[in-house]
Amino acid sequence: MKTIRNLTLLFLAAVASATALLAKPIPGPKGGKIVTTEAPHVELFVAADRTVVVSFYDKDLKPVAPAAQVVSAVAEAKSGKVNLSFATKDGALVSSGPMPEGDGYRVVLQVKDDAQAKPKNYRIEFHDEVCGECKRAEYACICDDAGGDKHDH
Repeated sequence: MKTIRNLTLLFLAAVASATALLAKPIPGPKGGKIVTTEAPHVELFVAADRTVVVSFYDKDLKPVAPAAQVVSAVAEAKSGKVNLSFATKDGALVSSGPMPEGDGYRVVLQVKDDAQAKPKNYRIEFHDEVCGECKRAEYACICDDAGGDKHDH
């Protein structure tokens, strides 16, 4: 009986993992990357001045004003790590300073539902060149192969 239960649980876990891997990325309304798979959604967008804008959305991708969320980010550039803090501005959280110059580095976004909540970390490979297919910055690309290692367009 335990074997059947364990096999069933293993099968369900495999199906859930496969579904998550095959899910197409959600396009961020501002052109950024939606880092969450379920609502409330969190979008990371790098503006033209290289400041980072973090926006929140409900399940229908309707904007939700930030409330008690606490957000921080670390840009792990080749020139060194840069810590970014955020403040509320125009219905989103905007970094107090810009991202480092260049691209090809990781950004670790940390989101807490409130000051006492356990943090959720999201790792984004930052590339600002534009994807030829979806016309979005590579870090926010929504093409079918965006999640794989063969995304080289």
